[in-house]
Amino acid sequence: QGPRAMACRLASPVASLHRGLVFSSALLLGVRAHSGTADHAGHSPVRAVLFDFDGSLVQSEECHRKSFSAVLGKELDHDTWYTKCVGRSPWDILDEHRHETAPSADELLAQLRAHAATTWDQVEPTQGHHSLLDDLRAARVCMAIVSSGSRAYIERVVTRLGIGHCFRMIVAGDDEAVAGKHKPDPFPYQHAARCLEVDPAHCLAVEDSPSGIKSALSAGMRVIAIRNPANQDHPVLDHPAIVAVVDHFEELRTLPVWDTLMRLVARAAAGLDGRQPAAVGGEGEGGAA
Repeated sequence: QGPRAMACRLASPVASLHRGLVFSSALLLGVRAHSGTADHAGHSPVRAVLFDFDGSLVQSEECHRKSFSAVLGKELDHDTWYTKCVGRSPWDILDEHRHETAPSADELLAQLRAHAATTWDQVEPTQGHHSLLDDLRAARVCMAIVSSGSRAYIERVVTRLGIGHCFRMIVAGDDEAVAGKHKPDPFPYQHAARCLEVDPAHCLAVEDSPSGIKSALSAGMRVIAIRNPANQDHPVLDHPAIVAVVDHFEELRTLPVWDTLMRLVARAAAGLDGRQPAAVGGEGEGGAA
């Protein structure tokens, strides 16, 4: 494999604001997220949907909060977790919250990985995920995961949930290519778009944390936000490139913006050659190496 293929880690056979919901079919039809300027509908296809993992594709924050608390030896309450931790890299969280006499962040990270691995099977998918992924896959849209979490964790969970075959690639927080450039830096999303060879303006990100939303917006993408305590009333949700704010995927699929999205996906897919995406962790319940 060449350097580009290795760096991109493409999948091999081993996601009116009234503090309730917001949707904007007009944005999907005619706005390029990186510029905020109007375009013709045909110029804004959706060729890829990039999912954040924790809090977006799966609901895992409580498992993570408990694991970090156990390793740090102190309780990270819900307010601290959602305002200061969600969306950040594990190393940064440990380094900021560890006691000055505690082991180094690197040592704590090793402990965290061991502890967290015991909770991975408790992680549940976001409501409506199967129907959403099935619809997007049937429309031949390219999908990927862009996360600050570890690759081993993500691959374990997507394999258990039987959804690995939906994704062309994973960008994980412990990938060498991402080191030092975690969300809210736009690099993780830019990197995914580059590897998939899709213009960021033709990508739709699914995010929950303010740092993740900022990362995707800065990369020039439109965003669907999953509502949670971390983003409640956050000004980032007022950004014009936020096309929907929902509690879960079942709600998303009831909105007019979903029909608009599927039309744009179909328009983009019409130019594809019919190949199905390669699988992450194998088809169905297949495991990742």
